[in-house]
Amino acid sequence: MYLRPARMSDHDAVLGLARKAGFGMTSLPPDPKVLQEKIDGSSQSFAGHYPKPGQESFFFVLEDDADGAIAGTCGIKARIGLSQPFYSYKLTTITQISSQLDQFSKHELLQVTNDLTGSTEVGALFLLPGYRRDKMGKMLSLARFLFIAAHPDRFAEQVIAEMRGVHDHEGRAPFYSSLPKHFFEMDFAEADYINATQGNQFINDLMPKYPIYVSLLPKRAQRVIGQVNAASEPAKMMLEAQGFKYTGYVDIFDGGPTMIAPRDQIRAVKESQRVTVSQIVDLPEEATKYIVSNDGFADFRCAAGRLQLQPDGTAHITPRLARRLQVQKSGRVRCYPL
Repeated sequence: MYLRPARMSDHDAVLGLARKAGFGMTSLPPDPKVLQEKIDGSSQSFAGHYPKPGQESFFFVLEDDADGAIAGTCGIKARIGLSQPFYSYKLTTITQISSQLDQFSKHELLQVTNDLTGSTEVGALFLLPGYRRDKMGKMLSLARFLFIAAHPDRFAEQVIAEMRGVHDHEGRAPFYSSLPKHFFEMDFAEADYINATQGNQFINDLMPKYPIYVSLLPKRAQRVIGQVNAASEPAKMMLEAQGFKYTGYVDIFDGGPTMIAPRDQIRAVKESQRVTVSQIVDLPEEATKYIVSNDGFADFRCAAGRLQLQPDGTAHITPRLARRLQVQKSGRVRCYPL
């Protein structure tokens, strides 16, 4: 298994994955035209031809080198909200005091914001269930940070990840049903799909501009604010292990948490090592397993495999890993313990 930039020839396979990803994953909509534009925009970004420099979008696929099957996806948007507003709800607190009644009141509010404009966003993370083993999901998630570590100047100082909020298999989301639906007058799945495929102008047109008192929402909606869908819990835990935190920003549709971290404080960015390959040899089974990427940009590759760091600061890697990364002796790689 290895990660590489998506190509247009991957379109049908990516569409198949998007159809299996389910509701609420706006970064991977099951729309042939949108996915074609996504892959094309990524190809332009890797080629240095993206029409809006600084707003590039990088989209990767996980390929099974045994049969060429595409098993997963992930992506990075260099900077969001610069061409189209990026909306979030921000949880804030208001306190009020009545000296006449000697009463103290404290309430949480939801306020529509564009605070996260200009941030780098990681997303489009999906792995087929049959491949959710041997830390493949962790490798797929961390690969994005090795790419950011290799090319930090292309990305913002703040990195965010929107997590899918609570909803059922039929697309019913308690938060959406209790708040946005009153203004959009459509089901969650339809609003989410329009946002993913046609843009979010309708949010600006229809959502209330005034703060919403959380205590006025139904209890079922209050309970899920800042909560992730069960399927997204492992991804959230991986992000938290990398230094991401939930700071009160939630998705405007399903109330899912937005995780935030300073780019240079993400563990895989901060602690990954760039080393020279001094030997390509078979290594013992007990050798430490790493996530390893080559030193490329348009030809970026990342895979998991055994690697041994040497006292002189170089590294030994296995022939299989070298083949997956397309590196040779004296080549440079970036590694991080898996």
